[in-house]
This record gives sequence, structure tokens and C-alpha cells, in this order.
Amino acid sequence: MLNCKSLVRFAGCFCFILFCLYWFMLNPRLIVLVTEAALCLVFLLIVANDSIRISDNAKYLLLLLFFCLLMCFVFTPFSVPDEAHHFFSSYWLLDMLPGGHGVASDGFYVRSSDYDLYRNTDPYISGVNYNDLIKGLFSTTSNLKIEKFSEISYTFGSENIPAKIGSLVGLFLGLSLNLNSYLTFYLGRIGSIVVFVACSFFAFKTAPKGKSIIAFVSFLPMTLHLAASYSYDSGIIGYSLIVFSLLMKGFFSSDGHLDSRFIALVFLFSALLAPCKVIYSGIICLFLLIPLSKFKSKRDGKFFKIGLVFVMLTSVILFRTASIANLTAQSGQSVRGLETGTFYNLSDIIFHPRHSFKMLMATFDSLGDFYWLTTLGYSLGWFQKSLIMPTFLMLPYLFFGFMCLVGSASDDRYLAPKVAVAFVVAFLVAFAGAFVSMWIGWTFNTEELIMGVQGRYFLPALPVLMFGLRTAKVRCEANVCNLVLYGTCLANCIYIVRLISIAAL
Repeated sequence: MLNCKSLVRFAGCFCFILFCLYWFMLNPRLIVLVTEAALCLVFLLIVANDSIRISDNAKYLLLLLFFCLLMCFVFTPFSVPDEAHHFFSSYWLLDMLPGGHGVASDGFYVRSSDYDLYRNTDPYISGVNYNDLIKGLFSTTSNLKIEKFSEISYTFGSENIPAKIGSLVGLFLGLSLNLNSYLTFYLGRIGSIVVFVACSFFAFKTAPKGKSIIAFVSFLPMTLHLAASYSYDSGIIGYSLIVFSLLMKGFFSSDGHLDSRFIALVFLFSALLAPCKVIYSGIICLFLLIPLSKFKSKRDGKFFKIGLVFVMLTSVILFRTASIANLTAQSGQSVRGLETGTFYNLSDIIFHPRHSFKMLMATFDSLGDFYWLTTLGYSLGWFQKSLIMPTFLMLPYLFFGFMCLVGSASDDRYLAPKVAVAFVVAFLVAFAGAFVSMWIGWTFNTEELIMGVQGRYFLPALPVLMFGLRTAKVRCEANVCNLVLYGTCLANCIYIVRLISIAAL
């Protein structure tokens, strides 16, 4: 006899299978069938997770690895925003290493096959691209001839090298093994996945509280498709999750538990995160609010706080001073893609407050929905209109995000009110920083809206906002972490079935 819980599970699986059948009827291709079969299996395993006797940490790791690898191949080469820029920047960095192809004053050198892949690939996903992908992955030929690439120029200060370690290693292996262009390209993506999954798993395993928030942010569609790409956002989000987990450990560990290992980890990942995007430095500053009583001695606590400021400032000065100076001092003609004009500067914003206020409000009025939706991931790739998800399919993610904010028996610790406010302020600093950077670095002074801001810029700071807003006034007796983890994965199954079915047309 079926109980209520079993009936709900059966109904959910039945509806998902009908959903898969509908989309397969619209696009009866083998790639769609294989993807749907894999997702149906994962859907069934998640629904029946009570019978799977492995730890929650292992479930998190396996699910994250599965969805990242799936997103890796759902998106064809160069179909992730700015991926051509990030791919060739990795090439440029490798060319400067001993044994690399070398660089010239007007460009650097790449394999002809990799250049051809870039020139011949449409960044918008289609059935043709999938056909080329399948052929390319199994091709045994590769043009190893070297030619100069000069379409994009790079500087050390703008490429966030610490966040590109995974893609650099993967691309290096592909080039060293003389693999064809597709295999080389995807090996770089897989290297990025390995680093992101390792960071996320470490964060999930380390955090004494806030695990549901880590699960929520790491399984958002936007996060997954960035993690499975050459984008340095993959590394930035991974490092930010570790920083958040260390914050949780700092505030919620038992007295005297924060030892030299904790201090070393905070210094390391602060040095990696701070120069990537200076706007996220406010997150790192939250470590300064950890009470000295949490350390083995007050001397250790003072050393930690002074050392943290030194590490953060030093890393920013070494990696970002030049790019920040160029951004704030720019004048004259600026280039944005194929467009030219003059960008706003700080004096335009500060000394014309009325116009700046009207422009800011007009931007939120026109693009407010775009920001929260692109944080979740309703439009992936190059904002391909056919792939945009209906808003109602994004509502479950909002629900699971809300569940991260409520108290539960498994996660019932909260920040002191003043510290909670500081967490929210750290997010607002990153939020404002993203707008200011795009205002003076991507918006022409003839435009009345701030251009270039995307929801993905808020993902690294999202965990501190969510934990800062956590309240004890609303409680859930269920295991919220598991609810969020499995719920977002089930939502992703539905999301990806629709995505692959439309993309492969």
C-alpha cells in the first residue's frame, strides 16, 4: 500500500518522464535521448536518495561533478559569454611560459586547428554545432601548424590569472599531447571543472553552518555553465565559496579552535580572490569581525587580522593596480565590441548627481528583472533568445533560495545583528562596485542606462547576503540542506531537458 510520500515521488517521476517524452517528440535526436536518459536516471536516484547509503558530502560531490560535466558538453565551443576571450587569454599565458610558442609585439601564436575552430564555430548553439562537435571529438586529424593571433590583446592585470589555473592546466595538457582542437578545447573546460568542484566540495565539507547556501549557489544553472567553461568566473565563484565556508568556521567554531591552519587557508584564498575582482574585497574584510576569543590566543587573533589586511592589499597592488588606474583615468575614444565612443568617468557620476540618480533609477526600472533572472540563469550562453527559460521554471530556484534563509533543526545558528548587517553591506559593496565598474568601463556618455551589468557578477557575494538575511523567526523542521541540494538538482533536470531539446534543433 502506497503512503503519501511514495505517491508524491511516483507522481513526480511520472510527470518528469512525460516532460522528457514531450521534448523528445519535438526533437527526436539521439543526443537528446541520451541526455534525457541520463537525467531520468539522476532524477530517479535523487527521488530515491533515502536508499542510497553514502554520505551527504559524497552525494554533493557526485551530483556537482555530474551536472558540471553535462553542462560542459551541452554548450558547444565558444557558446559561453566571452569564452573566446578567455580561451585565447589562456593560450597567451601559456605562450609566455618556457616551451611555449612565444609572443610578438602585435600578437601571439596558436595552432591553426584551434584558430580554425574559433573562426568556423557559431557561438549560438544549434544542431549543426552538435554535429560538428560529435565529429570533432572523434577526429584523429589535427593541424599542428602555428600561426599568429592578433584579434584580441591582453594584459596581466585584466586576466585574473589565479582564477584560470584549471583551464590553463587542461589546455596545456591538450597542447602537450597534440590532441585535436575539440579535445584540446574540452580538456581546458574539464580542468576548470576540476578546480571548481574541488573548491566547492572543500567549502561544503568545511562549513559548519550555511551548507544549504553553498549547495544553492553551486547548483544554480548560471554557476554550472560558468564552472564548465574557460571563464575566470568559475575560479572566482569557487574561491568565494571557500572564503564563505571559512567565515562560517570563524564565526561558529568553538572557542580557541581557530589555529594556524585556518589562518593559512584564509590568507591563501584571500590572496587568490581579492585581486580577481576588487569589488569582492568586502567579503574578505568580514574576517576582521571574528572575535579574538575564537583564536587560541589574542596574540594569534591580532596577527591574523593585521596579516589579512597586508595579504589582501599586497595581492591587489601586485595584480590589479594598473588595470584600476587605467579604468579610472580613461579619457577620449573607447571601444566596446564594434562600437566606439567615450565612456562615463567618475567625475561625470560624482559632479552630476541629479543625472546619475535618474540614470541609476532608470537602469533598475528597465533591467531589474534581468539582474535577478541572470543571477539564477534563465538566459545562458550568448543570451540566445531560443534558450531563454520561462520565468515560471525559475520560480523553484527562488523557493529554494528562500529556504536557505530559514532556520532548521540541522542549521540553527545565526549571526549577531550587527554582524548580519555587515554581511549584507559586504554584498551591497560588491553590488555597487559592479555597477560603478560597468558605468565607467562599458557605458558611453550618450547612453541613459548603465550597460554591461549581469547577474553573474553577484554570485560570489550571494552567500554572504543570504546568510546575513537568515532569520530565526521562520523555521523548517526538515533537513533544509538536503531539501535545497536535491530540489535544485531536480529543477536542473527539468531545465537541462528543455535546454538541450531546443539547442539541438
